[in-house]
Amino acid sequence: MNLFSGRATALDLAASARALSFQHSSEETVLAAEFHHIKTQFTPLLVPGLFGSGQHHWQTRWETAFGLPRLHQADWENPTPEEWDAALTQAIQQAEKPVLLIAHSLGAVLTMRWLAQHESSNVAGAFLVAPADIEHTTHPEASRINAFAPLSEAPSPVPVAMMASRNDQWLSNDRARLLAQRWHAEFTDAGLTGHVGSNDFLGLWSHGARTLISFVQRRLTTPAQ
Repeated sequence: MNLFSGRATALDLAASARALSFQHSSEETVLAAEFHHIKTQFTPLLVPGLFGSGQHHWQTRWETAFGLPRLHQADWENPTPEEWDAALTQAIQQAEKPVLLIAHSLGAVLTMRWLAQHESSNVAGAFLVAPADIEHTTHPEASRINAFAPLSEAPSPVPVAMMASRNDQWLSNDRARLLAQRWHAEFTDAGLTGHVGSNDFLGLWSHGARTLISFVQRRLTTPAQ
């Protein structure tokens, strides 16, 4: 810092940038180790929503940083419940370990529909982020996913956690808490993070990663237990 002006110098700013970069890389390293441990016990499966998860989506960051597999759909823009359900069924049946579903938006809706309609012995648990509230949202893209209504009303047969934002166009905070109660899901407030998606630039979204890791450690039964 310049002692005369009190302003940060170029050296100060560079040092701060390096410290921040080190902090982020250290956090990513810690999270990567935790996800590696999870993968020794479960098959984590990213379940994207409408349009898939783009370049800036936390699911894409987790796929790259932590080596998590992603569910693929034939058509991300014009989804049908039957086709999306079939793709999820195939992925779960082919998994060698109990599946941990990590779902966003319509992917979370698909996950709860699937759990209500199928035998779930090969699913260890589900982590739901910002389920798209088809029944109440006025989002301009809602017509693309109306076929997935109504939302499941059945309690989940496996442990479930949910994170939702307080300023999500697709899901109000009150509805998020109601759905969590309906599905018997642990609820965590994601703050003011929009739809917690590609347009919200959350980076690695360490808050979500830490919440998921805690949920797995506390609630999921490993195959050996």
